Amino acid sequence: MTAIFREYLAAYRGDATELVLLHGWASDSEIWRSVIPALRKHFHITLIDLPGFGRSAGCPSDTSAEEIIEQLLTMLPASAIYCGWSLGGMFATAIAANHPERVVGLITVATNAVFVADEKWLSAMPQHDFSAFQASIEKNATKGLRRFNLLQLHGDKRADNVQAVLSNRNVSTRSCDLLQGLAWLVGIDNRDALHAIVCPVLHVLGAEDVITPSGVAEQLNSAYPNHECAIFSGCGHIPFLSSPSEFISTVVNFATSRCLIKETQSYLLDKGNIGRSFSRAAASYNEAAVVQRRIADRLITLLPSSSSAPLMDLGCGTGYSLGALRQYLGDGEIIAADIAPGMLSYAKNHYVDVACSWLCGDAEDLPLADNSVGQIFSSLALQWCENLPAPYAEIERVLKPGGIAVLATLGPGTLFELREAWRKVDGYSHVNKFPAREEVRSAIQYAGLHIDEWQEDTELMEYERLSDLTRELKSIGAHNVNSGRPSGLTGRKRIQSLTIEYEHFRTHNGLLPASYQVWYLRCRKA
Repeated sequence: MTAIFREYLAAYRGDATELVLLHGWASDSEIWRSVIPALRKHFHITLIDLPGFGRSAGCPSDTSAEEIIEQLLTMLPASAIYCGWSLGGMFATAIAANHPERVVGLITVATNAVFVADEKWLSAMPQHDFSAFQASIEKNATKGLRRFNLLQLHGDKRADNVQAVLSNRNVSTRSCDLLQGLAWLVGIDNRDALHAIVCPVLHVLGAEDVITPSGVAEQLNSAYPNHECAIFSGCGHIPFLSSPSEFISTVVNFATSRCLIKETQSYLLDKGNIGRSFSRAAASYNEAAVVQRRIADRLITLLPSSSSAPLMDLGCGTGYSLGALRQYLGDGEIIAADIAPGMLSYAKNHYVDVACSWLCGDAEDLPLADNSVGQIFSSLALQWCENLPAPYAEIERVLKPGGIAVLATLGPGTLFELREAWRKVDGYSHVNKFPAREEVRSAIQYAGLHIDEWQEDTELMEYERLSDLTRELKSIGAHNVNSGRPSGLTGRKRIQSLTIEYEHFRTHNGLLPASYQVWYLRCRKA
């Protein structure tokens, strides 16, 4: 069995539809990277490197396309939209025809029913052109690929933009893998398969494509009248790189019109607001963050006795834990990551004696390679993530096999006193919402992480006046960032009403409580 690379990227919303992306010949899954952020607003995405390309091993020269498909199906979602480009589109078509229960929608991009023309299908590459190209790969794979890239760019009005993406990629030039891919291209005949497909189908073509000529649209429309065709003007063989916005809107509109995805919902949290809010609070954070320091100190005790580098402090904030992490890790590499540039700047300036790599990034879309981090330490950062599956899937992706993540996050009981008091005042969302235990557990397990330990504790802070609590929350940057929050300033009358309602929580010692429901987790990548 061939070792096939698979990457899973969770959507920014929990109820998203699965989308499988399959790349073309002489390429790999990285070709999709520029359109993934926009697609993740609507889809959970599975990326595959076909055998012999990218990070997948090659396979014996006599391996059939059917054998590859059977192996792919063991790695792919139970039900998904399949989107394949060129060779990937041919594989996706074959899967949709032969495994209809697995495919709810099919999108082919610059894909033909057959790659080489015959008397029954004229809109394809002439046999003599294919034979000449195959011979050039056999003779000199590097030169053959250079010619192929020129063909992909031919006629594209935005060829420079496409070339800029292609030039930054390092694709295998092993002639045996390239020839195997060509064998699949010429060997797959999907004309009958396209008749058998029962799910909605969309064919995306580039108007200037010379590899899969746009003239094939007329033949597709004639042979398969239930299929849709979209021709992108000014595009060559890679329309999703040439016209990414048009491609994304076309995919989303197709999926929405066929009821394959729900209408995009408003996000619960504004990530831009979160970054700006914590950046503004960098200077005042440390003095006010009493409970945050206590939680971070306890979380460090969950790290395994043996250290493993690199270690990432995910949501490092002002850098409070970096000294203790350096002591724990010794000389190993530490990556200090945070979504707020202001927090990172503060940490850099105040922890100059702690050797770190600094990374400004979102936990839902970490700019790190797969299997690149030995351990992850994250204290009170994940509760700000918009969609739970995304950060845990990213943690699983970047952890090395056997890697450990120790996480502290907040449960829905956090600041319940403040939430209840506001509920008596008006119907707006004034207090940030945190997910339930089962939601967190499901997200972790869905990502493929194993929960080794789960502790729960309540941190209680007490104040003489309500204004002391609200001032502290502002000082640490924990503003209300939920959708549904009131616009404009809060009036004096509502503040007075809130103060009256909060008084019901004053305890026998004469102080006002504020509760934090804290979960401490240790997770492991298999």
